[in-house]
Amino acid sequence: TIKKSQQNGKIPRFRRVRGGGELYTSDTVMQNPQFVKATTLRHEEPHQDKIYYFFREDNPDKSPEAPRNISRVAQLCKEDKGGTSSLSASKWTTFLKASLICVDPVTKGNFNWLQDVFFVPASDWRHSKVYGLFTNTWGSSAVCVYSFGDIDNVFRTSKLKGYNGPNPEIKPGQCVSSGQHTPSETFKIADSHPEVEDRVEPLSPTKSPLFHNKHRYQKIGVHEVSAGDGRRYNVLYLATDKGSIHKIVELPDGVQNIMELQVFPKKDPIQSMILDHKRAMLYVGSTNKVVEIPMDMCRVYRNNCHSCLLARDPYCGWFNSTCQSVYLNRYVAATPHQTCNITVVPFSRYYLNCPIESHYATYNWYHNNSLIKTCNTTHPQQDCFHFIQNVSHVHYGHYVCISEEDGFKQALVKERLVNQLRFMSQKGQATVTFGSWLQLLLMVVLVELFH
Repeated sequence: TIKKSQQNGKIPRFRRVRGGGELYTSDTVMQNPQFVKATTLRHEEPHQDKIYYFFREDNPDKSPEAPRNISRVAQLCKEDKGGTSSLSASKWTTFLKASLICVDPVTKGNFNWLQDVFFVPASDWRHSKVYGLFTNTWGSSAVCVYSFGDIDNVFRTSKLKGYNGPNPEIKPGQCVSSGQHTPSETFKIADSHPEVEDRVEPLSPTKSPLFHNKHRYQKIGVHEVSAGDGRRYNVLYLATDKGSIHKIVELPDGVQNIMELQVFPKKDPIQSMILDHKRAMLYVGSTNKVVEIPMDMCRVYRNNCHSCLLARDPYCGWFNSTCQSVYLNRYVAATPHQTCNITVVPFSRYYLNCPIESHYATYNWYHNNSLIKTCNTTHPQQDCFHFIQNVSHVHYGHYVCISEEDGFKQALVKERLVNQLRFMSQKGQATVTFGSWLQLLLMVVLVELFH
């Protein structure tokens, strides 16, 4: 059993209270630590199994420009037996710590205050990930992602900070074979120089935050979901300091905040957040209540094709004219729709409508990847229309409205115009017969009369 923290007088320590004998960290290896979360990780050989815990501590650098706190990750060997001397017999002898870096390379913004972490396991422990939630003194937040393979490599290969002597045969932090003790010489070096020089950086190739914004997040959870397009996506749930949760999905072209949920009406602070991966449920707690929230909230899109698909919510898909959950309907996953099908009668008129969300953006309509219209937003208008006077076979196909602002592009509307007669025939709902053509002719006459 591993306890997150336990006070010994006024000095917080990381303890093992059961299983293999009681151990605790030396009083000098951490400076006023504030523990965040711990996990264990199995390696190929049992005696190599590790404990990793994440914490903040006071920065030993007291210069005015230095941050007050430093975010850390520490490692311990799970089968640590303690030292051989009377002074080290009850102490962890494999403790090492490293700094966690979460810096935006563009703005040079440093997010140094670790708020929370979430572990995403993998079949190969090296590919297991840590999603770290950081804040800074200006109230902004960032999420940085690290791999345990990179963390392990830092502890194995880095020099000890401030130590210039020779390394003993058993290096500081190295796990020894089952039943053996860490040599006293090794423990003394690690105990007096517990920090490694190299710092743990976010995943390559960018080594930068997954994203950052001006919200102040306090909790993070990550859920992997198999979407209707056959891919697997990570969905992040981030609790704000105002009692709401942001639902953010990792996409190939970046992240997108697809939903904001106000969990508690009085904006009560969120104290805890637990994910039930099997049932796809989110449990959120305040000081006096707990709320159960389904992750597949497809009803919020109100069975609107555009809302359902353009939200890019991996839990939802468009099937049989409704926005349905991939968990409740297997056909949603089997037959994904990336575009809204709109059945249109030949020879009729049709409006394509794209909402203008920013008057600083450019809005373009494309038909089968060819530009057909650009809207000038310098003149006040609420929508970018494309009008088809007389629908013929050349007008059927895929349409997309894309907004572009400061180099950022976003698809706002996707439609596929389908010949109504062909669509009905393919669906088995009608057969193109002489009677059908008479019905079509009547519809065309009515359309022309009303126009």
